[in-house]
Amino acid sequence: MRWRTVWRVVLAVATVAAVVVLGRRLEAADLGDRLRSAQGWWVTAAVLASTLPVLGNVTSLVALTPGRLPVVRTAAVQLATSFVNLVTPASAGGVALNMRYLHRRGVPVAAAVTTVGVVQSSAGLVTLVLVAVLLLTSGQVREIGGLVPWQVPVAVVAVFAVVAVVVRSWGGARAWLRRRVLAPLRASWPPLRATLSSPGRLTAAVLGHLVTTLGFTLTLWCAVHAFGGSAPLGLLVLVVVGSSAVAGAVPVPGGIGAAEAALVAGLVTVGVDPTTALSAALLHRLVTFWARVPLGWVLLLLLRRSGDV
Repeated sequence: MRWRTVWRVVLAVATVAAVVVLGRRLEAADLGDRLRSAQGWWVTAAVLASTLPVLGNVTSLVALTPGRLPVVRTAAVQLATSFVNLVTPASAGGVALNMRYLHRRGVPVAAAVTTVGVVQSSAGLVTLVLVAVLLLTSGQVREIGGLVPWQVPVAVVAVFAVVAVVVRSWGGARAWLRRRVLAPLRASWPPLRATLSSPGRLTAAVLGHLVTTLGFTLTLWCAVHAFGGSAPLGLLVLVVVGSSAVAGAVPVPGGIGAAEAALVAGLVTVGVDPTTALSAALLHRLVTFWARVPLGWVLLLLLRRSGDV
């Protein structure tokens, strides 16, 4: 069998699985009945706000990539990641798709990997700064302890400590790190350094990351109001960031179940009624992920046919 035939079979199986999973999730959650009780204006606002993360992702990727990327095709790739992430855990498929897209656009493999890594790490840094600023200005810093368990930072520090010990004490690990990580980084650094030294590109990247995080937060805020609830915007940013971290840490394709459960738990923690929290979490996931899966599948096929991925 040719690789293209295998690829089509994989896409067909993944599509069927996506439809089955989506149908069962919606049936189990009675989403239809819940949406009928929602306020139409707020649902429309949630749908409009859900387009902001796509715009933010496109802006940051275009800004931090050496050379130029077509905006429309880059947006199509970002939408296609919804389908790819459905069949891969921790959004690994979306990261790989972006790397392949950059390579197809003429960016060397090492530079593509480094660029996507810079985009991901800078997004995390900007998000942390945004969360800190919102919490400080809202006077709700004490709420952090109730939303972020102490085990999370301890686990992160422990992982970094174990990796550092292994790299320092094992010669093979150091050799692998020099050959597989440091050497490609040195080769891809000059063009990336030229990109990072541009104030305009850096500003656009930061704005893109802010738009992405605020877009998800505004979508959740509108979803909560659609069912008659309310919550501070600063704490909703922390709920969105925390649920994304939980969904990424759990090795489940698409974060199915984990993302919804984390959103519900976060909303209840900030004072939203449990019934309202469940409805808002399901609406948020519907407009930011599930509704994009069929469109992402079509766009992925078109991008494959045009040779962009």
